[in-house]
Amino acid sequence: MQIPARAHYAVLAMLELAKRQASLKPVALREIVDTEQIPMPFLVQILQQLRTAGIVTSLRGSSGGYRLLRPASEISLLEIVEAVCPGLIASEPVVEVDSVAGSVVRDVWRQLAVQQRELLQQLTLTDLLERTKFAAEAMFYI
Repeated sequence: MQIPARAHYAVLAMLELAKRQASLKPVALREIVDTEQIPMPFLVQILQQLRTAGIVTSLRGSSGGYRLLRPASEISLLEIVEAVCPGLIASEPVVEVDSVAGSVVRDVWRQLAVQQRELLQQLTLTDLLERTKFAAEAMFYI
């Protein structure tokens, strides 16, 4: 399955906000761009969608930026992906079938969509933060 760049960048941006959530200081766009190499115009659009979805908040001014509205442990990857790519994780294939083979293949796509949705719902930003810490430690010892 191919994941759109928008969804990938949204999760990366949210991870940056989650890393800094404890400080309570908003994260400036430039910090996210510098850390994750996300094009600025694209990041602005993504964060606007996440703000509209009620996942992040923005603060204006020289010390402004973005913050998570809820703890990272309460924000699933599914919520992030659906905020920036509505309908990407469809539960029903949109293909009409007229044959037994077509029906069987459609059922496989349906199963895949269900499993994909379940995995994204189970994983939170906290889970990904833990994975990044583990990966960073593993790289340090190489």
